[in-house]
Amino acid sequence: MEIASDFELNLPPDDAYALLLDLERVTPCMPGATLGPEQDDGSRELNVTVRLGPMKFNYGGTVQIAERDEAARRAVLLGSAQETRGQGSASARITMTVSPQDGGRARVDSVATIDLTGRAAQTGRGIVEDVARRMVGQMAECLAAKTEAQAPPAAPERSAENPAPVATAPSGEPPRAQPPPLRAGSLLLSVLRERVRRFWRRLRRRR
Repeated sequence: MEIASDFELNLPPDDAYALLLDLERVTPCMPGATLGPEQDDGSRELNVTVRLGPMKFNYGGTVQIAERDEAARRAVLLGSAQETRGQGSASARITMTVSPQDGGRARVDSVATIDLTGRAAQTGRGIVEDVARRMVGQMAECLAAKTEAQAPPAAPERSAENPAPVATAPSGEPPRAQPPPLRAGSLLLSVLRERVRRFWRRLRRRR
């Protein structure tokens, strides 16, 4: 299956590109994923847990930056894994391209090609695609929230009543907003709700 998405980050394009190449910072935004130590070939161990209704899938494998083009701000992420208790497998190739946007922000366009075998592939292509799209969307939301939280606060306006900037907290740093929690556990439920809404909308149009 192929999933295309785009999102914006509150970072200059070069900084956004560097963030996407930093697996230590990106992996916590992947629902159900944990990053392990580096391997001899430069890849990193990766463990992923995915729930599809009553079924729980645990995968163990590796992830690595397979291609990178600094001038074009383009990178390819490769991941492959096997079920820890089963015969299934999963692989993903994600191509990411960063481009500048108005206001100094960055736009990220990504195309993910995902292949599944085993029980997950037999669950139903439509359900799996919808859940995968939601997971990609949550990852984008998490990354965007991280960059919004790290953005420097706007400088206070000076006036006769306010001739100097307002002092920050004693630590010298303004409080940072926390990124929203990931909703991996409710992915399937939200997908089913959306499918029911689409069904009723089609039914009403036929009437």
